[in-house]
Amino acid sequence: MKRFTALLLALCFLALIGCGNKGELTEEGFTDTRTGIEYVEVEPMGLYPVQKGEELLTLKKGEETVPYYEVLFEDTSEFLCYEIEGNLFLVRAKTAKEPTVSEFNPIAATIYNAANTYPIDNFFADVEYLPDDKKNEFTVGETALCKLAAEAITNGEAVELNFQYEDLDALYYIRLLSQDYPGLYYLISFFRYNGRCFLRDDRLGKTVYCPNDIIARMGGD
Repeated sequence: MKRFTALLLALCFLALIGCGNKGELTEEGFTDTRTGIEYVEVEPMGLYPVQKGEELLTLKKGEETVPYYEVLFEDTSEFLCYEIEGNLFLVRAKTAKEPTVSEFNPIAATIYNAANTYPIDNFFADVEYLPDDKKNEFTVGETALCKLAAEAITNGEAVELNFQYEDLDALYYIRLLSQDYPGLYYLISFFRYNGRCFLRDDRLGKTVYCPNDIIARMGGD
């Protein structure tokens, strides 16, 4: 009985140690005291985690304790995430690269409704990117549309518009997916205004005319 009690106390102690992993605040973000890696916030409205994994550490911010999680399919030495009201947000190691939409190299996408809350369609990856057990399920890929969107935002001429979101005839969010960053998505939007269709990267604050192939796929004119 004493041996069992000692073992139970030891397990409780180890659990407390695990729960006590803390980050230390820095001027730009925080440092994971277990690894010494300094993390900073990712620029908003661009990159987001697809799914969180195991809780790795906690950080005291004012009166709140914020847990940080691994990002599934991403290296924890580069990215972690945290959750606010059910939404996941990304932090990166200070030394890690934060890719642009072009550098993200998208190969597929999920289309979300105007509230960005549920998926309504997909741009499927080309067969070459699929695992062997899925190659026969999808024969028509749309990777070209994803690359076209990234190219339009990167190289297209910026369009200055003055509108309110309630003025838009249609609005959808496109979550671009990448083989290079399998645990993340890059968020852009597609909208219709005054009879024209546009793509917007809120991270860059840039709006461009949407290419015709994407307009046709999105059910535009």
